[in-house]
Amino acid sequence: METSDRIRIGGLKILEGGACVVSSSPLGANCLSADICAPLAQKKINLTFFTHLSGDRQVMCTADEVGETAFTLVKSRAAPGTELRLQRGTAVISVYPHDKGPEIMGTFIRSLARARVVLHGLASSPSAISVVLSARREKAVVEQLFEHFHFPAFASPQEFFEAQPPPEELVQQVVATYQEKVIKVYWILPQPDLDLWGATISSTAILEGFAHALIDMGKLGLKIPFIVANPGLGGRDFLLSFSTLKAASQGDQGPEVRRILQWHLPEIRPMRLTPVAGIFFHGPHFGDRYGVVYTFLQSLARVRVSLLALSCTVSSVSAVLKQQELEAAVQVLQKTFAAPSPGAPRPFGRPGGGAGGPRP
Repeated sequence: METSDRIRIGGLKILEGGACVVSSSPLGANCLSADICAPLAQKKINLTFFTHLSGDRQVMCTADEVGETAFTLVKSRAAPGTELRLQRGTAVISVYPHDKGPEIMGTFIRSLARARVVLHGLASSPSAISVVLSARREKAVVEQLFEHFHFPAFASPQEFFEAQPPPEELVQQVVATYQEKVIKVYWILPQPDLDLWGATISSTAILEGFAHALIDMGKLGLKIPFIVANPGLGGRDFLLSFSTLKAASQGDQGPEVRRILQWHLPEIRPMRLTPVAGIFFHGPHFGDRYGVVYTFLQSLARVRVSLLALSCTVSSVSAVLKQQELEAAVQVLQKTFAAPSPGAPRPFGRPGGGAGGPRP
């Protein structure tokens, strides 16, 4: 494919040497508790990726050498009847920035589908979209990404892989090095008036249909500030959720979004919850510091805010909640984290934040 036919995008990163814990709780356990992350924070285990969807499903990733420990700790706090699976030898692949563009997210997911990978998790941050997959499929995915994206820093997949740091440097990057009592953040950004869409997909094999639906949503001028996809155990199904943000002049685009989804995925029954709100925040060193997700969940629990969905990837935390709980959530987060005053410059820096690379 010619360069002119590909989408120009800023960067591509791979975090190797990971382990992934997938949990699926019985229907009705819809509240994400800080307890699930408490023992990980106590043992100073850093999470490289974490997602949650009401249903109740979580995907959490950490360094491979502490994968067994993380699995045991999560199992010790899991609700009765929870199914868990540990997947070793995983990697996180991210592309950035996406500017909430559905066409970029759709093209990324289409590349994954055409590489025929088994997705262990998919999530977005304010800057990037990331996937968790078996490290054995890295090469196939990167080759597909170069088919559909133009990366200015690399002319080919071979050039990209030759530029990657040695494995020992990647391991050093996940070591928790920050011990400050109050976690610093660059900004806390509330976003009201979102639509939250959810659907169950029978298998990852039909993800390409969802990719084309996202590309069509981009043609409507919609923005997608949040997306998460969590697998069921044994590959039985795939729980998908994303939020849409419309321009003030557009009016209600819900019926059109539903039409697009059902055109490309006639077998699904999309559910819409509106209005909901989002909270997005980014830290200078989330990638290197354990306990960020635990502190976030613990602070929301104090004011009885329940999350509908959560994504932690690329040094960012993104959450979707009931719109009426937004004010309480923002207030408690501003008291819990050290954030600049409103209106202060946002030193967003490079995607990945600080030295830690693409991790929450």
